[in-house]
Amino acid sequence: MLENIGKRIQTFLLLLIIVLLSLVMAVIGFGTPGAEGCATDGPIYAAKVYGETITEGDFRAAYNLTGFNRYETERARTLRLREYTLDGLIERELLVKEAERLGFNANEDDIMREVAREEVVWLGGPVDAPDGYPAGAIPQNFSDRDGNLSGDNIRRFIQYYLRRSVDEFVQWQVREHLANDVRDTVTASVSVSPREVWDAYVQDTDRARMSYVRFDPAYYGDQVEITDAALTAWMGQNEEAVDQEYRRQRHRYTDLPEQARVRQILVEVARDATDADRADARRRAEDLLRQVQGGADFATVARQHSDANASRGGDMGWFPRGRHPAPFEEAAFSLEDGALAEEIVETNIGFHVVKGMGQRQGDVPEADAKRELAEDLYRDARAGELAREDADRALAYLSDGHTMEELDARLQDGWAEPTPAPEGEVVEGEEAAEGEAPEPEEEEPAERDPRSPQVRETRSFTRSERAIPGPFDSGPLTEAAFEMSLDDPLPEAPIELGDSWFVYQLTERTEATEDGFDAETRAAIEERLLRLKRREALSIYIGQLRERAEAEGAIRINPAILSYGASEEEDEESGEETASL
Repeated sequence: MLENIGKRIQTFLLLLIIVLLSLVMAVIGFGTPGAEGCATDGPIYAAKVYGETITEGDFRAAYNLTGFNRYETERARTLRLREYTLDGLIERELLVKEAERLGFNANEDDIMREVAREEVVWLGGPVDAPDGYPAGAIPQNFSDRDGNLSGDNIRRFIQYYLRRSVDEFVQWQVREHLANDVRDTVTASVSVSPREVWDAYVQDTDRARMSYVRFDPAYYGDQVEITDAALTAWMGQNEEAVDQEYRRQRHRYTDLPEQARVRQILVEVARDATDADRADARRRAEDLLRQVQGGADFATVARQHSDANASRGGDMGWFPRGRHPAPFEEAAFSLEDGALAEEIVETNIGFHVVKGMGQRQGDVPEADAKRELAEDLYRDARAGELAREDADRALAYLSDGHTMEELDARLQDGWAEPTPAPEGEVVEGEEAAEGEAPEPEEEEPAERDPRSPQVRETRSFTRSERAIPGPFDSGPLTEAAFEMSLDDPLPEAPIELGDSWFVYQLTERTEATEDGFDAETRAAIEERLLRLKRREALSIYIGQLRERAEAEGAIRINPAILSYGASEEEDEESGEETASL
């Protein structure tokens, strides 16, 4: 009996609070729009929509309610939290105008009764908000320590945290309800067919796995050999592309500081090397110098022996003074084009064989600049061709019946034929058993360039997932996987994704069946699809409303409201006040 009396008293208090909130706000001191605790300074408006003003106070109340005031400034800017908040408020006003056109209305007492009973505040978020954006019925705690609804807590929440008067708060909630009524009207006709549910199930259930090799032009770029004849011929065939690139980068070739360009062969020496190690490195460098003095091609020797710039034949490109150690620069800036330094150059990193490739300063002649740019364009083009050639070769190798493991070994060896193990060789200190060939010693595998073509395995993926990671759209590869079968697991040709070529082989394939398509699964998929289709319908509808309003000049935004800085500090202070409620 006492319990029933308590419930009646609590119900009575709830109704009393609603009445007081709705009818006698000023009497109980909840404040008015200009009362203490309400925002009065700052911009007059955040935005205007068809003449309806979204005030700074409205914006700040929404920003606080979502909890965005707790974010650090840089994090808030990155996540565009102020933009999302304002977009949500603008969309609300657009929907309210639609509600007026449709003849919708809302009862203030009913809405406030719901707010108090459910202990929520209604706030609609922008339709394009990311997942997890706080919107809809945002929970609040208006109860006192005994679990009873507290009018004082409601008052303090509205006045000190939201910095609104009760009248402003009531109108806010009314407008949120009107906007939500329009949302419900827009989405009411959205439905999902059984076929859509099954197709989504297939998307989530069909799975595949594959092995693949990426042939990245970035890897092949260092392997491109550029001869004068080849470059001249290519420039003649691609004159327009070279001219266009020159127009785009002409600024790079005007008013240059003194620059030099050399080839080098570096014999590197570790910082903690012994005197004996340094002496040995010098002897090797001197031997390489004698080779090029004797007529050996400098670029070829550099590719074979240099510890730096080897892939480009030792070419270091153009560089100004102050970029390299002083002894090296002294030699580089003293050499004429084609001249070879007579002595080894010693620096803190090792011993250098140096050959001059020219010097320049001021404005580079147009012909020289175009030729330099053409080198990069030619290298990129030729690298792409080499990547495609290797991809074709790899696919042909697999089509001949070889495995991915065999292909990986060939790629690692640069397509060299595997060397058969020597017969009858005995490991020192051991004797092979009669009639048995000795097992070769296992060598530590060399570290591979991550850009080099090598066999990799995908994880198991569905029709709606990326088959492989990377800075490109792998959708075509995913699609291709589900068009193949284990009976015919290779493509007809390599596939191009971004600037790379891919060769792949299907290794696993499963298809959806009715077995797992039970009522619970169907219901879950249907709910997910409904949510997505409703969001899409709203996005189109609100997008049209906003496009029309912007065309009519009916939306004005105060750019100051989107500035990140001091306002966050003010919001944090209000948050601290609320924490003590």
